[in-house]
Amino acid sequence: MTKKALFYFILSFFVFNNFALANKLTIGYVNFPPYEYQEDGIPKGILVEIAKNIFNKANIEIHLKFLPFKRAFKMTKSGQIDGLFNFYKTDVRIPFFDYTEPIIKNPLVFFVRKDSVLEYSKLEDLKGLKIGVMSGYTYGTRFDKNNLFRREPTNSHDANFKKLILKRIDAYPCDNLVGIHVARRNKLYAKVKILKKPLKVMDGYIGFTKKKHLTTIKKINKIIMKMHSNSEIKHYIYNYIKKSNQY
Repeated sequence: MTKKALFYFILSFFVFNNFALANKLTIGYVNFPPYEYQEDGIPKGILVEIAKNIFNKANIEIHLKFLPFKRAFKMTKSGQIDGLFNFYKTDVRIPFFDYTEPIIKNPLVFFVRKDSVLEYSKLEDLKGLKIGVMSGYTYGTRFDKNNLFRREPTNSHDANFKKLILKRIDAYPCDNLVGIHVARRNKLYAKVKILKKPLKVMDGYIGFTKKKHLTTIKKINKIIMKMHSNSEIKHYIYNYIKKSNQY
């Protein structure tokens, strides 16, 4: 190989690699077990596996970056990373983010102490109570802006369950599977119960930086819809429940 040919070979190698890096999407994921979490530096969870499958089927390379929710939110909004999941859609967020089709449904149920007499059917039932929430999360506009009760934010589900047992809050709305997972991990499951009526059933999406990834969204939306129609996404969740013997 001549020097000139070697030069062009090396140049093409770097151009190709830089192109590949430039086209790899960085997607934030957060501490939301069992849907998404990190273990020994490796992305784990139901939704991590679903997201990896979606992007793989679309032939889109991704780098998963583990971040606190607030930082993932800000970095996606500013374009420092390309997207994040699990992400809820609200009127306040729509001007700043583009969304895929919904991937999963998250029933937000109230966890209370075993001896609690609280019965929930409407927001007015929470009047005068202290309700634990996750900092930066949305629970729906009516809940987020309601003045009948006091919201007590913390940065982790574990902290909210510990506050619940210590009677520092009266109830904690949390995704059903997440709450069971966290309560069991902290050996608190026997001390809590779940109220029958959910606060809300939230659709979980992949959110992207506004107006930067419309072609990508269109491409993966077709895959998401197909995975719903053939029950592939349901099977991920069913297999987790079966394996963990949650119910």
